[in-house]
Formats: sequence, C-alpha cells, structure tokens
Amino acid sequence: MRFIPDSPISQLLAPAALAIALVTAPAAPAPAQTADPVYAVTYLDVSTDWIVQGSGLLKQFRDLSAHHAGNLEFTVMRETSRPNRFIIVEGWKDQAAFAAHEKSADTALFNFTLEAIRNSPPNQHVLQNFANVPARGKPGAGAVYMVEHVDFSPPGNATGLPLVKELAQASQKEEGVVRYDIYQEPPPHANHYSVVAVWASRAAFDAHETAATTRQFRAATVMPVRANLYDERLYEPLN
Repeated sequence: MRFIPDSPISQLLAPAALAIALVTAPAAPAPAQTADPVYAVTYLDVSTDWIVQGSGLLKQFRDLSAHHAGNLEFTVMRETSRPNRFIIVEGWKDQAAFAAHEKSADTALFNFTLEAIRNSPPNQHVLQNFANVPARGKPGAGAVYMVEHVDFSPPGNATGLPLVKELAQASQKEEGVVRYDIYQEPPPHANHYSVVAVWASRAAFDAHETAATTRQFRAATVMPVRANLYDERLYEPLN
C-alpha cells in the first residue's frame, strides 16, 4: 500500500513502512475452505483528530483491494452522524481469495497504519450468503445507506431465522429499495446476521421503517429472542 503523500500519518509511519510491507498480517477468523462466496463487514473508528487522514487511508485501501484477485465488492462508507466511524463491506469469490487478501502486504500495511490513529481495534464479521438478490441498479444522489447487525440469543435463532428470511423477501420487493441483502455468520455464530441495504431516497427508507413487515419483525424478535436491539446505522459512501 502507498502512503498518502506528505500527510502527517505518512511522516509518522514512514520509517516502518518498508519493514511492515514485508510482513503479512495474521488472517482473521474465517469459514472453512469453500468454493462459495465469502463476505465481511468491518466496523472501525479513528480519532476525531485524524478523520481526513483516516478517510484517505480507507480510500487507498479500497482502491487497492478492488484489484485483488477474486474481489466482488469493496465498499467503504462513513457513518452519517459520527464521521470518525467507518465501515467496510467486502465480497470475495471464495475462501481462498478472501484469505489471500487478508494475508496480503496491502492489508498488513493498512492495519499497521490504522493502529496509530484508531480509537479501537476493527470489528470484523465474516459472513456467507443468506438472503441476497441482485441490486436494482446503482444508487443516485440522495440515496440512504444502512448496515445493521442482528444478534439472536442462541436458543432464539430457531425462531429468528425464518423471520429474517421473511423480512428480506418483503423488503427486497419494496418500492424505492436499491439493495437489501442479509448475510449470516457461519457456525458456531450462525445466530448473527448483517443487513446491508440502500434506498433511493429518505422517503423510501422511512417507508421501509414503518412498513407492516418491518414492524412485525421487530415485534416478534424482542428480547429474549434477540440479544441486541436498535443496532441500525446510516452511512454515506466515501467518494
């Protein structure tokens, strides 16, 4: 990975750049070897003093990763209400491609550089297909981006799983939805899901929030079925 020229973070870390580029980072926990696509959602945040540098670092990592073999998606977004918090949504054609990316010098250098400006370690969820359909084109100006982590208590997953499927199928048919995908973590954490969604406008998003299916899903998955509530965050893409 290249450093952002003449930026404070590049000056801070330049002496170690050559050494770290030769070291591969340890692979994150991942599903067993499979030919199926592998996805990941990673939450991270940087110090409020380093937002500009953090944004630049993430955009560089995105541009490099998008050219790695087997990449299907590498989207980087910033939380709308807290601009120092970011998320990476990525997809890979199979476990081998994902593992190669995780072990690459680009990823090692990104993690090393991020460590100097981050508030907390990245939180990565490795995922598999659950309820996914092709997107309806590309989002335009005014689109609303949302990522939600859904966590059922282990006994509650038997109740929650079909309800998550029903929510996805209904949401994917809504007017104004551009993308509505739900991914599931592999065992032993199959009670965890990630929702990645885009609506064409705020009005379309608000309509989803008050739709009968959305309200029924939430009413049916309150505690103790669901272990977390209200973990829904809105984002904007880094351009």
